Amino acid sequence: MSKLKKLISMVLIAAFMTATVPTGALLQEPAYAKAAAPSVQAKAYVVMDANSGIVLYKKNMNKTIYPASTVKLMTAIIALDNAALNKKIKFTKNMRKKIPSDASKLGLRAGTTYTVNQYLHMMLISSDADSAMALACGTAQNYNQFIDLMNDKAESYGMDNTSFDNPIGLDKGNGYDETYTSAYDFAVLARHAMSYSSIRSIVAKNKYKVPARSGKPSFIIRNTNQFYSTYKLKNKTYEIIGSKTGTTSAAGHVLIATAKDKKGHELVCAYFGGNTSVELYGGIEELLDYAFEQNDEGKTKLALGFWDTRYRKSESAVCKYASSEIIPMTANGKFNPERIKPAVFTMDMINKISGLKMTVDEADSLTVANLAIAYYNTSMEYPDGSSVATGGALNATTQQPSSSTEGALSDYELGILNTLKGIENFSIDKQRKIAYLYLSKAMEVTGITDVEHELSKEEAVLIADSFAL
Repeated sequence: MSKLKKLISMVLIAAFMTATVPTGALLQEPAYAKAAAPSVQAKAYVVMDANSGIVLYKKNMNKTIYPASTVKLMTAIIALDNAALNKKIKFTKNMRKKIPSDASKLGLRAGTTYTVNQYLHMMLISSDADSAMALACGTAQNYNQFIDLMNDKAESYGMDNTSFDNPIGLDKGNGYDETYTSAYDFAVLARHAMSYSSIRSIVAKNKYKVPARSGKPSFIIRNTNQFYSTYKLKNKTYEIIGSKTGTTSAAGHVLIATAKDKKGHELVCAYFGGNTSVELYGGIEELLDYAFEQNDEGKTKLALGFWDTRYRKSESAVCKYASSEIIPMTANGKFNPERIKPAVFTMDMINKISGLKMTVDEADSLTVANLAIAYYNTSMEYPDGSSVATGGALNATTQQPSSSTEGALSDYELGILNTLKGIENFSIDKQRKIAYLYLSKAMEVTGITDVEHELSKEEAVLIADSFAL
């Protein structure tokens, strides 16, 4: 083979490998771990790094299987996307008629009313079919539209091997031939579901008290996830924090388990087709043990990240800097991306990410203007530590600061300043410094044009990441 052909071949192989890495997989190569995972009895499974979306271990991950009641994770997502938690929905006789007699249900009384939040608890903890039907009929325009929304959402998630025709998880055993999926698709679904605060909170509970209704007293339901009850994990470096069980004749025993260690690494194990409950839980335990051990021994590298930044535009940057420990992890795994922090805190985070040494006065928040001034003053320092006190014009050719102390703003500066809001409230000297920040392209990723805007944690990370590039 000629050198040219070899080069072309290498480029094509590299391009193919890049194309197969899931979105957000910036921290680990290759996309699939090389070491062989334990042999388990499942028909299909996927172990996914929840913080990066990378598949670590797999078996028949694209094979068509039946999801059983793990479907209710999608039901919960659609309900939350279309209704407030406090919305009240009456359970009716027509809803009951849609539910097969052999479906798992609590037997809610027709005419009783619960909130979306209460139905979600009953559905996700006890796998209640009544609640799934109530949510499907009461949170969209009608039942059929709800099913359409489930399929639309699956398509938007890239779940190419998935179809839904009911919100409960019924399959061909009950005449529902259009509900099916793959282990990979439902690992993706679980990763999305666990980024919803309500779902994440509910599936972590081992029990729930259903409030009294229409003369029926309150009662306690317990989680169908046996990791919370009869199947105890002992001496582990991780704990189970969700997600959902399922069982039908066609599906076998099914469980999507989410586990998290003390450092903040998180795994999704989507396990389908266990012959028995013991084999199901035992198989998942083996896979989780192995995955966390491989990371602890340095044979793989799990990502660190925050569940409330998944699928936001900041996800890759936040995950990158969390894994490098520049952004410290929190005990609950939340980043609070929209939170406004004191100026000194925000600037410190920007400096750690960017490597800059900017300073800012004490204030309740860091505004774009204050960041611009700090950035300009730091960038304009000479090697001896002095700076251009009166500001310098941007060179019209290079768009870099010159040592000029002329007061007039350049055409480049005026061009960008004319696109900004609130700029008239600042002196010419400060306007020059604000223009310098925007001409650096660091603000493009945020889309912020109001120079008095208070920067959130997420915006600060995105800007700092632009500085660091």
